[in-house]
Amino acid sequence: MSKDDCSILVEKLINRIRSFGSKKLSFSGRLVLVSSVLTALYNYWVNIFVIRKGVLNKVNSICRNYLWGGGTEFIRSPRVSWEKICSPKSEGGLGLRDSSVWNIAAMGKLLWWIYYNPDRVWVKWVNQVYLKGHFWDDYQPGIDISWGWKSVCKVKDKLASGYSNGQWLLDTKGYTIQSGYELLRLKFQTVTWHKQIWNPWCIPKRQFIAWLVAREALLLKERLLTLGVANDADCLLCGRGIENHIHLFQTCEYARKIFDELGKLLGVSLPATDLLQLIEHEQHSQLKKGVLLCAVLAAYYHIWLQRNQTRVDGCVLRPTLVISQIMKVLKMRVGSSLKPDLASQDVIWLSSVKLYL
Repeated sequence: MSKDDCSILVEKLINRIRSFGSKKLSFSGRLVLVSSVLTALYNYWVNIFVIRKGVLNKVNSICRNYLWGGGTEFIRSPRVSWEKICSPKSEGGLGLRDSSVWNIAAMGKLLWWIYYNPDRVWVKWVNQVYLKGHFWDDYQPGIDISWGWKSVCKVKDKLASGYSNGQWLLDTKGYTIQSGYELLRLKFQTVTWHKQIWNPWCIPKRQFIAWLVAREALLLKERLLTLGVANDADCLLCGRGIENHIHLFQTCEYARKIFDELGKLLGVSLPATDLLQLIEHEQHSQLKKGVLLCAVLAAYYHIWLQRNQTRVDGCVLRPTLVISQIMKVLKMRVGSSLKPDLASQDVIWLSSVKLYL
């Protein structure tokens, strides 16, 4: 399809984003809309058409701009590259799809048909018009062949490592678009924190900020200083250290007051270290781990909120007020998520920290 033919797809994406109305959705809210509504709009196109790379890049650009800025135009620099965002959560991404890679994987289905579905009308047409008795594995398109067919033939080379003697190696049931996508997408190292951040106990808005913290992707003053847009790197909350991710969320005096008091209320120790890994390796029940992770992610969120508030008007809430907000969220989360068959040790602990009545 030509670029003009695909202009309706781009227009649909832009119009749908405009129909969302509110530009004040949180990152997590926009992530849901990108992964469900916008993906559904272009998914049909990339599954059945060979789409030009420029169009797919525009689709990715619109989705990226909406995720980070709330609109279709570029207004805010992405904190994480699109390739990393489109990686699985186990690799530190958000589990979105790269439409360019998915389109190639979808075209791989056509190759599978040529191998194993010779009775399809489309395959018979290909054999008559293009292959003309040539063996598919050895076929090379001529210079006068259409752009669309050349694109299909290029996919054969990109997926070649997944085939052996005409057999698809990545799925015993044969070629699937998902298995082709897994072969083609960029791979990243598995991270150690994804299960803690995407724990079902945690609130999505807090999860997204914690994801940025884990990726060290927040624009803190140490980074702003290197970019030349800050006069110093002093912490906005305590003024006694260089504002980076380790300082702000572990060793900052303001953060320490929150974590120390929060630990006392919950009957655990929350030292100046990687709390996500600490909680994961402690001998706690799954429920207790979930509640503690919910508390830590809420603390990360409120520390980031107060840091930004300080930058805007120089005012910051007292740590005690922040803790009361966190405990209120915990009580609501526990009250809405508890199952009737609680273990006795969980009941005792929840009662002792006043999260269960």
